[in-house]
Amino acid sequence: MFLALSLSTLIVISDVGGAVLLGTNVPANSANTSHQQINCIMQQTQQPYKLLPMPWRRAKQEVKIGRIDGYFTAIPNDEMNDHATLSAPLFLENWYWFWHPRHSGPDSGKVRYGAILGSHQADWFNSQHYKLEVEVSDIAQLVQLLAIGRIDAVLADLEEFTHTASRLKLPADQFEQRFFRYVPLGVYFSQLRLQQKPGFMRHFNAAVHLCASAPFALAQSEQQQILTLLLGSVQQLARDRTLLDAVQQQNRAALTLAHIRQQDALWQQELQQGQNKSDLAHQLLQTKASAQLRQWQDSYNGLVTEVILMDNQGANVAISEITTDYWQGDETPFLSVFGQQSDYFIDVVEYDQSTRRFQVKLSIPLVDAQRRHIGALSIGVDVERALSAN
Repeated sequence: MFLALSLSTLIVISDVGGAVLLGTNVPANSANTSHQQINCIMQQTQQPYKLLPMPWRRAKQEVKIGRIDGYFTAIPNDEMNDHATLSAPLFLENWYWFWHPRHSGPDSGKVRYGAILGSHQADWFNSQHYKLEVEVSDIAQLVQLLAIGRIDAVLADLEEFTHTASRLKLPADQFEQRFFRYVPLGVYFSQLRLQQKPGFMRHFNAAVHLCASAPFALAQSEQQQILTLLLGSVQQLARDRTLLDAVQQQNRAALTLAHIRQQDALWQQELQQGQNKSDLAHQLLQTKASAQLRQWQDSYNGLVTEVILMDNQGANVAISEITTDYWQGDETPFLSVFGQQSDYFIDVVEYDQSTRRFQVKLSIPLVDAQRRHIGALSIGVDVERALSAN
């Protein structure tokens, strides 16, 4: 179940006391917004805290031996998982490989890698036993070394690298690039501290969504890659007679919004009570249209994570998997295409903390023979698989 980084509830931790000690090497006056987010989260949870400036390596060690309660910003790290638990992400980084066209890329034999000293990328290189040719103090130095051939390949956040290359007046075609992975950046809290504060992580993670920075949107080139991969097939699915008939039949029933909201409340209530599916969800899953959606989804071997067919009010007509809601009519994937001029819409990236998967939703309008909008079709896409596809 994917959760977008947004909520609107005050979270209060009433059963914890004492200041939480957090180590960080992110300067308080930097452009990084993690300090503001931590402050917002701690205010929402009414939790006192104290920040201790220190390098990441020292912060890890201090957490392991119990001198501090956690550190940020942190990437998933196998070394730390025995000692600490990573929170929901404060924000996401979009890691790409970059290399000069004269080199055959990071998969070739002898590669001279570079990284910023103390960075998450340097940490990752070390954890994977890569030898770093150089470690520099900032991204500008790293880009310049790559441009002159002092190193062969680097890992960097896409936006940060392209902005730096542009600032250095380096042409875009001077570097080859390839998507590597999304990286969630959160707070590692010590297991000891979490044992002393039952429920702390649950409340902290809920407040993370309240204090989230701007949603994480795909770059234009990444959107185009997903469209090239899937849009034609999705549009063909939207012309399927079984799906069109199912939508038109539900539209003719002229369900009232009050009835739809009542069904939506019942759907969510039954799911929250621990049932595998509500009665309404079970009925939808048994329809011919839902079977058609499942068959189409299965043909993509995990690339597609869900498919939702909606009527002209955004109510579910057919589903390939259990959805968190019955009514999608107040959500962006429906509102951005139904009755609009757009042929498609790609939503922001969502992160599933439990599976550590990233998803985007691609939605298109459903039209009848007269090209009138009668509903919408939304598919979930495993964005890392999509961007890694050749």
